[in-house]
Amino acid sequence: MPDPERFTTTADALSRAGAEMFPGYMGFEVVELAEGRSLMRCEIQPHHLAPNGYLHAGVVVALADTAAGYGCVANFPDGATGFTTVELKTNFFGTMLEGAMVAE
Repeated sequence: MPDPERFTTTADALSRAGAEMFPGYMGFEVVELAEGRSLMRCEIQPHHLAPNGYLHAGVVVALADTAAGYGCVANFPDGATGFTTVELKTNFFGTMLEGAMVAE
């Protein structure tokens, strides 16, 4: 069971908590956390690409899911200790090959 003490509401604390886990390895950065808001970014690197040379769709979904999760943690009501993603849907109309993605 996750330790609720490790989840705090500051961007720096969540960045540190995820640094050695999936968000850190993917290069996800917390830009802003506020009431009802989470903003994250990811600078596209070669390891984010699929073998066909395009951005792997899983990276986009993972960034969105992580931003939503961090937003949940930052806005826990008193007594809350956890959450889970119930549903996440994506539609892709194009891809990026360089630059930074953001999720809000």
